[in-house]
Order: sequence, then C-alpha cells, then structure tokens
Amino acid sequence: MFASFSKSKLILCFFMVFIFVTPTSAGEYSDIAYLDSTSTPSATESRTTDIHPNGNILASGYDGYVAIHDADTLELIQRFEIENDVLDVEFSPDGSKLAFTRSGTSADTDTTQIIDVDSMSLMDKEHGSSTQPLMVKWSVDGNLLAVPNSNKGVDVVRFSDMQVERTLNGEHNTRVTCISYSTLGNYMLTGDETGRVVMWDSDGNPTGKVWAMDSKIEECSFDSTDERFAVLTTEGELSTWTFAGGNIANISLEKGSALHWSSDNNLIHVLEAGSTPRILTVQSTDLEKTGVIYLAHQALDFSLKENEFGTREMVYVATNTGHISVYGAKAIPEGYGESGSDLDGDNIPDSYDRDDDGDSIIDTLDKNCQSVNQLCSKSPDISTIRSIEINVNSTSFILRDTFTLDSETSSIMRNLSRKSLIADAQLSQFEENLFAQSICQNMNTNHFISSWKNVIQLSAGQLVDGHVDCEVESGMTLVAQIDYNTRIAVTFVLVFNLSEALSHPFEFTLKSQPTATDSSLAQHAEMHPIDVTATSTKSSSVYWSPWWVIEGELILTLEEEREEELSFFGKIIAGIIDYPILLLPILAFFVVGIVGIIRRMNSIDLDFDEDDEDELKESIDEEDDTESDEENIEFIDDKSENAEEKSVRRKVRRKPKPEVEIETPVIARRKARNIPNVDGPITKVKRRRLDSGISSQQPTAKPVKASKRKVVTTKKNTREVKTRKVVKNTEKDD
Repeated sequence: MFASFSKSKLILCFFMVFIFVTPTSAGEYSDIAYLDSTSTPSATESRTTDIHPNGNILASGYDGYVAIHDADTLELIQRFEIENDVLDVEFSPDGSKLAFTRSGTSADTDTTQIIDVDSMSLMDKEHGSSTQPLMVKWSVDGNLLAVPNSNKGVDVVRFSDMQVERTLNGEHNTRVTCISYSTLGNYMLTGDETGRVVMWDSDGNPTGKVWAMDSKIEECSFDSTDERFAVLTTEGELSTWTFAGGNIANISLEKGSALHWSSDNNLIHVLEAGSTPRILTVQSTDLEKTGVIYLAHQALDFSLKENEFGTREMVYVATNTGHISVYGAKAIPEGYGESGSDLDGDNIPDSYDRDDDGDSIIDTLDKNCQSVNQLCSKSPDISTIRSIEINVNSTSFILRDTFTLDSETSSIMRNLSRKSLIADAQLSQFEENLFAQSICQNMNTNHFISSWKNVIQLSAGQLVDGHVDCEVESGMTLVAQIDYNTRIAVTFVLVFNLSEALSHPFEFTLKSQPTATDSSLAQHAEMHPIDVTATSTKSSSVYWSPWWVIEGELILTLEEEREEELSFFGKIIAGIIDYPILLLPILAFFVVGIVGIIRRMNSIDLDFDEDDEDELKESIDEEDDTESDEENIEFIDDKSENAEEKSVRRKVRRKPKPEVEIETPVIARRKARNIPNVDGPITKVKRRRLDSGISSQQPTAKPVKASKRKVVTTKKNTREVKTRKVVKNTEKDD
C-alpha cells in the first residue's frame, strides 16, 4: 500500500499528524475577550445579572437599582430605583416578567418583587418570606416562585396572588443558599451554608436523597434532561451527580461563585473567583477544561448567551462596581473594507473612522495641531500612537510593542480593576499586575509571535524561540477615580533568540505592520501609524516616526559606534563601574586611615588635658593655702632695750598677681569671717615678698605661681636682733 511513497514523504505525513494532534505550547487562551461594559448612572456594586430567554435584554442588580440594558448595544433601556440592595434577578421562562429579591428589615418584609418587562414598569406584586432572600427561582411553567424563608427552608409562592403554595422545611439547619427546579418541574434541589444538598418532589416532600459537601453551597443546577445535576461550593469543589445519587466527576478550583449548563448539556461554565478570577468551561462528563476567560476584576455572578451551535457567544459578568463587564468576539467595524480616503491605513475610510490619524484621540476631541493649515484630526500625536522599540544584543532580539487605549475605555478599565483584589477606590500595583496578566492569558500568544516573526527579515540569521510578556506602561496605578482623561498604555514584550551572533552593521526589514491579535485588548486600540526606534548594545539609535502603512517596507541599519580608547584613569573608572566590588578594599583602606587619624588626635588631646588638669590643681591648692592663712607674721629689729617702743614695722609686700582668665569652673574660696572686736576693728596685714620689685617674665596664657615661703630679712648690725611674733586679736579671742 505504501510502496509508492518515499521514506521522506512518510516522515512528512507523520510530522503533520503530530502537529495537529499535539496541543500548542502557549497553553490556554480565550476564544473571546473583553468587549465593553454597561453603564448605569448612580449605580454601584453590581451583584447579579441575568439574560432574557431571547438573548436581547440584560437585567442586572446593584446597590439600590435594577437596570435593564440592550444585550447587544449595551444601551440603558430602563432603570428602577429600589430601596435596598438587590440580591438576585431572574427572568421568567417566557421572558415577560422579571423577579428580583432585595434586602429588607423587620418592618419591611416585602423583599420579593416583580417587574413587567413588556411595559417596563414595577408591578404591585410583592412577597416577604425572609429579610435576606439570596435568590429567586421560577418554576418551568412560570406560575410559581421559590424563595428562601426565615425558617431555614423554602417558600413556593404563586405568581397570581403572591401567596405561599407550599413550604419546604425541616431538612436544613442553616440558611438555604441555592435552589434549582428540574427541567420537567418534577423535582427541586436545595443547598445550605453547611454544604447539605436535599432533593424534593413536586409536592414539597423530601425524596430521601441527601448529599454532604465540604463547604457552603454556592450553586446547584439540573441539566436539561434531568439525568444529572452539578453542585459548586464556596471552596471551589465542583462535582456532577446522577439523578439516582451517584457521583460522576469532581474537580477542585480556587473558589466557586456560579455555574451554568450549556444548552446541549455537553459543557459546564463555572465562575471561579479568587486571586485569579476566570470563567472556566469544562466537559460535563469528566470536567476536563476546554476553555477559559481570564478576568481583571471581581466576579460575583455571570450570565451567557449562546449561538445556534451551542457555543458561548457573549458573557456578562457582575463586577461589584457600577458596570457589567461584557466579553465576546469583536464585531467588524462599520465601513471596514469600503473605498475612500484612509489616512491611518486601518481599512476604515475617514468618513467612517472616529480617529483618522490613529493617535487614540477621537477626532471631535483632537486638539493636536502642528500647523494652522492642517486639521488636528490629520496630525497624529506621536506620544499616543502605537510605538515599537527594538533592542538587539549579542543573543536576543527584543521588541516592545506599545499601544494606547482611548480615554473612555481607559476610564472603564480602571473602574473595573479598582476592587479586583482590595475593596477600595485606589488602584494598587498588584491590581495593575493582574490586569496585565489577564491580557496575556486571554490572547493567542502563538498568533502574536507569528505575526511579528513573519514581517521581520534579518540580513543574516533568523529569529527563533519567541516569548511574550505583558506590561502596563502607564495610566493605571494611583490614577484618581474621577480622572476620565488619562489613557492606559499597554506593552507586549516580545523576545526572540538570534540564530547567529550579532555583527555590525546589522540590517533588518519590517515588511509590514502587524494588526491586533484575536482575543487581544489591542483590538480596542489604533494599530497604525507606528513610532519606530531601534538600537543595539554597540550602536546609536535609529528613529523613524510616524511610519505610515502607505510607506510600505521599512529598512533599518544599526551601525557600530566606535568608542575612543580610554586613558589609564579612564580604564580604572570604567573597571570600577563594571565591577563595583573593587570599591570595597579602597573604601576599607580609607576608613582604616580615617579611624587611625581620629584615634591619634584623640590621644594627643588626652595628654594635653591631663597636663592642664595637674597645673590647674596645683594653682588652686596654692591659692587656697595662701588665702586660708590666718596668721600674718612680722619681724622687728630692736636697737635698744626699749625696742618695742622704737621698733619700726617692716612690711612684707607681695607682688600683685596678674589677672589671667583660666577656663576652669569657678571654685568658691574659703574666707575667714570678719568678727568685730570690742576694741574696734583690727586690720589684717598680709606679708609681701621681698622680691616684689624684681620683675619676672611669666607666660600670659598659663602663669607660673611662686610657692609661699616665709622670708626673714635683717640688717647687718652688730647689735643683737630680737624677733617677736605679733598675734592678731582674732587669735586671742580664740
């Protein structure tokens, strides 16, 4: 049979089969991406949403409002102001009525109300079973409503008069958190906060089938054939069960929030909340993952619209903000492909294009005019057009592709992301990172890599092993909530390896301008014209802006920049810059030297201080001894026997002390008290030094004081000299 085939042809056939069978290496990516968001004036904290059976109307519940939007255009049709928080909304099977529950009080118990969809009016039909009914479910025929009651059970209410038809009590010990009618209406499922699931018959009697889960039940739902049902818990445990009660499959997620069966029962769509919120699509038989939509915001509830083939076409997510986020495939813009003048080259004629020059500024708001003779809408702002920065090193070719969103889309994206991780109004860096991460996870990175690889032609070698990362360039973190003008700039970082080492001159060609990738946020940005910058590790930059589509190929050449040979000191400085660790021994040497100098100076100062202290102590001691002396001695020379009468007092004079300022603390001197005598005051006479007339040179800064001595002088005489001691009256008194 294979005789006519050569060996090479057989290998090629097997290789092609292997490519089609093996999954791509890029991992999961979404087939649909973010499209737009609804807007409801004054509404906040969107909690719940539901799609009309015909798929043309979207209902959503907020903090004090119920809103109805067009499911395709997202225009607001009607808004109903409600007294309290809306907890759940659900269309009737025929779509003519919309039931919703709200939080109430002990005095306000009418917490279940009805809206007439045809007339868009609030009906007077009300019912109060609980102050906090978390959900409401219609029966298959639309005649009954099931609402949790305050007795840890369920009230089945007639729509005609809003009175209780029957109650389902006695099986739950905590509040009921999920209700589901079977497709044929013969059975009902209820689940509570402890993880207990109970099946009831149509008469409100328990069937005896009970299941125990690990945590609070978030959602329980029958499939359309009543042969299986699925249960989702708060802790993320998703399980499927047969009608008889047997377990089919289980899967663990991070955190569960809501689930929906596909119309053909082949798929289950699960809303997984947590640090990385996403909508996961799994096979209903084995719960194997088949698709995913990554979200950059909180997700409390979701509803979806399918096409005629049973494939999800649109997804609407309650984001705990004033918006309902919408995901889907982007429609072809009006006027695309028609003939006419097209300045930016996006295949949309200027007569249809809202932004003719491609700078992400709507023409009606474009004020960027380079000359008075040119329309502002025909002159692009270089700072907001798409930009490409190419950097080439010895082994890699790095391309940074940056696009800018318009101001309206940027404002909505920031509002959606403000509560993605932290429930506040401030955008954090972590929330920005989650936003960037969701962009890369949703897009087909293989398609993006191929789109650039096909348009870059190198003069030598080729690009291999592409890898993509996403970054937010600007416009997210710490931008105010009331800022409606700042634009978000997102960068795709594409890294290729070079098959050959870089050599200069390095020449490459950009053959065309790649468009936005499917399921990429770049579909909301202008892709033409482009601001181009290229550089390498040893060349100067090459700049070309704007690069218009009509210009065709762009050839760029990077020339090596010759560097002058460095001097000896220049080489030393360059070596230190390249190897900063060389500074350590130099710094250590200087530190040791400075420490040594400081220690040397401190030791010298210490020696001087000790000398000064010794001299100061000696001076103080001498002065104290001098002034504490209470005895003044006089010597008298007698020339005769009556020497006492003829004696001449000899005065001992002391040389006055020079006044020198001593920088020492003032020490109190001891002074003898002047005690008056009965005979009158007695004058103290201090002795004076005999050398008072001799001048001596003393240093002005630190005078040297003579020690106190008793000096006795006598005249040369042959006569006998007698001395006597004169004692003061104070001594006698003592």
